Amino acid sequence: MDLIRRGPLVDPEAPVVQPYLRRSQEERLRRTRGIRRARLILPAAVVLAGTAGLAGLGYAARWYLLHSSRFNVAKVAVTKTGHAPQAELKRIADKARGRNIFKLDLTRLAGDLEKVRWVKTAQLRRVLPDRVMVAIEERVPRGLALFRGRVSLIDEEGAPIDLYTGAGEFADFPIFTGLDDARPERARLQVSRGFAFLVYLEETHPGFVGEISEIDLGREDRIALTLNGGGPLVRIHPTDHGNNLDRWLEMRDWLQAHLGTGAYVDLRFHDRIAWQPITAKRN
Repeated sequence: MDLIRRGPLVDPEAPVVQPYLRRSQEERLRRTRGIRRARLILPAAVVLAGTAGLAGLGYAARWYLLHSSRFNVAKVAVTKTGHAPQAELKRIADKARGRNIFKLDLTRLAGDLEKVRWVKTAQLRRVLPDRVMVAIEERVPRGLALFRGRVSLIDEEGAPIDLYTGAGEFADFPIFTGLDDARPERARLQVSRGFAFLVYLEETHPGFVGEISEIDLGREDRIALTLNGGGPLVRIHPTDHGNNLDRWLEMRDWLQAHLGTGAYVDLRFHDRIAWQPITAKRN
């Protein structure tokens, strides 16, 4: 018995059949990665090219806007004003003419315009391609004050606007004196005290305001009044304005008749009116 198992017989003259060629797992993975990489590289290149193109267009557009004569300022329009001198405003605003509208420093130009008397604010706006609009807000005079020996109109913050000519709505307005010219912050506080006092008088003694020629705000501990009709200085409490005021108004004619003209009358003390003869030295 033949115990040797034999395989199938192979015909040595039969043609050789090539086996099916299959890529290994590593080869398939490498090919997939290559395809993905190609897919990523292509969009990135497109994005890069697009970005470079946009950057180039942006640079060209910027160059055109900043250098083309099309955008040189040809006209500057300034709003009409009631007090601020138009000729001076126009002279300053016309500095923008011929300059590139995008290079123009509007903040600096507005600052130059706001240095002109009567100008509170100046607002500038570009109107493409070649115009600039200037809107002027003027200061509103609220009173009179003595600055460096000259009477000026002042605004609500006490800043001088223009020299007072003696005409207009402030002909009977009291003049603030004693202001600190060297320290604007203190001067503003002084003017604020003066306006607060006038508001009080307008509400309680409106007729008395017209009798006052000057309001001295130089001292922190008092407000001193000079009256149009002469007579002594009237010292008022800096915050309690009504202290003894009514009593003094009732008896001032009697004081004048019996004591004559005094140096000052002081109303600051509680329930007491102090009267100083004119022969005494003022403090």
